[in-house]
Amino acid sequence: MTVSMKLTVLAGLMAISMASASAQTLRVGLQDDPDTMDPATGGTYSGRIVFDALCDKLLDINEKLEIVPQLATAWSWNDSNTELTLKLREGVTFHDGKPFDAEAVKANIERMQTLKESKRRSELSPIKQVEVVDPMTVVLKLETPFAPLLSVLTDRAGMMVSPSAATSTDEFAANPVCSGPYQFESRSARDKISLKKYPGYWNAGEIGYDAIEYQVIPDSTVRLSRIQAGDLDVAERIAPTDLEAIRSNSDLALYTSAGLAVSHLFINVRPEAKGVLADKPELRKALELSLDRNAINKVAFNGEFTADNQMIPPSSVYHSTRHPMPERDVDAARKLIEDSGVSNPTIEITYENSLTDGRVAQIIQSMAQEAGFTVNLLPLETSSAIERYLAGNFELYIGNWSGRADPDPTLYTFFGTGGSQNLNGYSSPKLDEVLIAARKELDTDARKALYEQAAGIYLNDRPTIPLYHPTWFYGARASVKGISIYPDGILRVTGVKPASN
Repeated sequence: MTVSMKLTVLAGLMAISMASASAQTLRVGLQDDPDTMDPATGGTYSGRIVFDALCDKLLDINEKLEIVPQLATAWSWNDSNTELTLKLREGVTFHDGKPFDAEAVKANIERMQTLKESKRRSELSPIKQVEVVDPMTVVLKLETPFAPLLSVLTDRAGMMVSPSAATSTDEFAANPVCSGPYQFESRSARDKISLKKYPGYWNAGEIGYDAIEYQVIPDSTVRLSRIQAGDLDVAERIAPTDLEAIRSNSDLALYTSAGLAVSHLFINVRPEAKGVLADKPELRKALELSLDRNAINKVAFNGEFTADNQMIPPSSVYHSTRHPMPERDVDAARKLIEDSGVSNPTIEITYENSLTDGRVAQIIQSMAQEAGFTVNLLPLETSSAIERYLAGNFELYIGNWSGRADPDPTLYTFFGTGGSQNLNGYSSPKLDEVLIAARKELDTDARKALYEQAAGIYLNDRPTIPLYHPTWFYGARASVKGISIYPDGILRVTGVKPASN
């Protein structure tokens, strides 16, 4: 071999080595396995984290919960607030190379409104017509004003998928095609989801990694040990009991945000539901009075979360000030049980078998049994638990809702008749009337008054017992730069880069 040939081979090996070193993968630890990779049918918080990398939305929020552009660059209402005009970003393509335009927006909204399996129908039901004005302008027409619409478009209802790829729900969920910074590569159930950087992304300069690997690791202690060892770059939902381990380690960084989320004890109140709570509102009240939310927060979360009795967090202007969190009253709970005529009421709590929910379930079990309940616990693997939840096959379920900037996607979704998360059969014509009125009201003070009424109704009926609002805690290697966690708790990959970049 000549000297020149040797130099050529050496240069080739160096190029390969440098390419390998520069091809970096962001490894993210998730607590749960997402249910589906179709924004129309997805219903999990962990799925929303993956969707941020996979599917751009029409709009987004910033750290102050203000609406900001994404695929739509500008928007305006008509004088009667019944038509929303969106100006779309030019030069955007889906991962299959097809252009993003007004026709694609129309196809996406109509798909989410009509798809049998869609969880977005109620969110988009106020839209009666989608008019394509020109390739980069679309008008969403409503019969009546709908105050939450902009907020709705910052979540899955605003995620745009390729219409040509979304012809079969099952096939699309197995191979999603969106317009985000990363495109789908592979998925191994209950193990990992792999994405690779989309070279045609409109904002490619702000995307710092060549690939993302989302690893499903239910145990928060294991997620912590993996970032400590360098096997993960980022881990979501770090347990409050593990925060000091990150704060004291110079190789790690902690990212936090007070959240919009709520954890609540969802109660099946269907007429056909089995169990003593369905038709005994006094027992639902007894169960609430048996619980000490502050103690749950202190014992389970080192007091790092916010104990509360409402679905809307205290940080929101729509949190009710007239319905403070009740104190624990075991004697009153026992009296309600006695008056109900049910001797030794037995209840069953279903939950996803995570360390956090398991700890909360055990504390609830202990407290409620002191008041006279017999409490059985049913921990299930995440996908099995979600399957039962979606089927309404539970007596009580520890639900974890990631929350939204606007109260409607929480309150109407869970408590409105026909709401997409109304899986416990609750229906109140009076509450429906108030929630629908709040949807039409664009004045903030008037909406606050309506949500005060709504709080009074659902807190009295108790279709669920809110427990606490989590604070979002993400741990990361210090070598990962550009992480910002907003109140929605989503890891946004735009701007996240290795320190060397």
